[in-house]
Amino acid sequence: MSHDADVRRLLITALACAACGHPTATPTTGSATATPTAPLDAPRALDQDLPRLAALALALYEAIAAAFVTTGVACDAATTQLDALATTFADVTAANAKVLREHRGKELRAALDPLQDRFDAAAKAIMSSPTLATCAPDKAFETAFDRLLEPPP
Repeated sequence: MSHDADVRRLLITALACAACGHPTATPTTGSATATPTAPLDAPRALDQDLPRLAALALALYEAIAAAFVTTGVACDAATTQLDALATTFADVTAANAKVLREHRGKELRAALDPLQDRFDAAAKAIMSSPTLATCAPDKAFETAFDRLLEPPP
């Protein structure tokens, strides 16, 4: 992986993080013709809640940086951590992809702006980590990294 490709993947992730909470339908009571309704305080779908998506994207970046500190240059351990993060943040990656497919990247960038300094710090920690430098040539690591940072089709 080249440095530019890594940075690009990180930026794509920041623009693609969004689908965590899903509103739940609850039936109304007392009527034979009750229809499901969402509670008033039900969270919006992540791709519709861009500030929450931005916060979760930041959490993803910070989790990657923390995982790299924890695993050091142990590529197998780093790969395992990336796989776990891909599962944990799958909704974020999917929501991000949906936002981008719907051409709402500009809106997402606006939601990311207040968090930019923290994103930059996390991205710098990832990009300058011994983990990335050592493990980038490892095929399993590369696959896990790509799975985590590239939005699904």
